[in-house]
Amino acid sequence: MSRKKDANVTSEGAAADSAAAATPEDTADVKAKGRAGAKDEAGRTPHKEATPEVTVEDTTDWKAYAMRAQAEFENTKKRLAAQHAAAVERAGQRVIEGLIPVMDDLEYAIAHARESENEITDGIEAIYTKLGAVFQREGVTVIDPTGQPFDHNTANAVQMVPDADVPDQTVVQTLQKGYAMGAKVLRPAMVVVSTAG
Repeated sequence: MSRKKDANVTSEGAAADSAAAATPEDTADVKAKGRAGAKDEAGRTPHKEATPEVTVEDTTDWKAYAMRAQAEFENTKKRLAAQHAAAVERAGQRVIEGLIPVMDDLEYAIAHARESENEITDGIEAIYTKLGAVFQREGVTVIDPTGQPFDHNTANAVQMVPDADVPDQTVVQTLQKGYAMGAKVLRPAMVVVSTAG
């Protein structure tokens, strides 16, 4: 009986000694192995949650990406605004181009009414004045280069006449006025140009 007690005491003492000799690292390893070997209720081994490691390089990369995205957004916004403004301008130009022949007709009607001393002249002139005010408000300018050097960008020469009283390549008569809207010529003027001989 005493031998059994001694053996038990000896084995308990050895277990205590080995437990005392275990380091905290060993204990952590055992716990980790226990967790790794543990299974959930369905019998699956749970995955260990990964903790992301963020470095200074990663932060710099994300900042650079955010700055590029912001710059691209600003460029897109400016491009869309410019496209919208251009579309509005083109729509205005189309309306004015459609009204230019009406201006021509009104000018012909006024000239004819004045010759025949027609009583409707005042009414036609009032309409012409109102339409001209609309053109001016929209930034439309009349191209009438009579007496100026010929410019092929704003006028078409339909006739050349010798004229010693003016310098060569001078517009001596405007047959049909031209119109421009801003920097764009909507219709060039039709003119007669002088020649030297």
